[in-house]
Amino acid sequence: MKMKILISTTKRVGQNQKGFTLIEVMVSMVVLSIGLFGLIKTADSIIYYQNNSRLVTEATMKTTNKIEQIKGFSANDPTGGIFGFDYLVTDYLADEGLTKDDDWTYSKTEQDGEFNVTWQLQVFPSGGDETFDDPLSIHMLEVLVTTSWTDSHGNARDLEMASVLHRRQFIE
Repeated sequence: MKMKILISTTKRVGQNQKGFTLIEVMVSMVVLSIGLFGLIKTADSIIYYQNNSRLVTEATMKTTNKIEQIKGFSANDPTGGIFGFDYLVTDYLADEGLTKDDDWTYSKTEQDGEFNVTWQLQVFPSGGDETFDDPLSIHMLEVLVTTSWTDSHGNARDLEMASVLHRRQFIE
């Protein structure tokens, strides 16, 4: 009688064994790999958008710096310095090597690292009687700066800003 009890106990232990089967392990590996691929894709997106944000910030700085530089040249110096609005609409165009697009517009494109910075000086409002052929008749200029680059996915990006400059005269 003891023998029967021992055999039935052994069978019961074998039937109640708990553990992972090969199918359960495979399913869990598939679930884990899908999760890891999702994390990798998320990390890739984060890196792309951080780099894109850096490029937009850098392009914004280059664009605003160019506008501020030109605004600095346009400010009339009350002490009679060499810079001012008259310099901007005459000698500055030749000094900086701008190309005449038409009677109202001059432009130039420069490579600055991975950016192309294109800037224009155009009579504001354009198409009127005021032209660069008679620079002293110009009362306002529009400075238009476009900075373009290619992002890490090969997409063309650009950023454009403008400012209007006015001929200011000082009362003596």
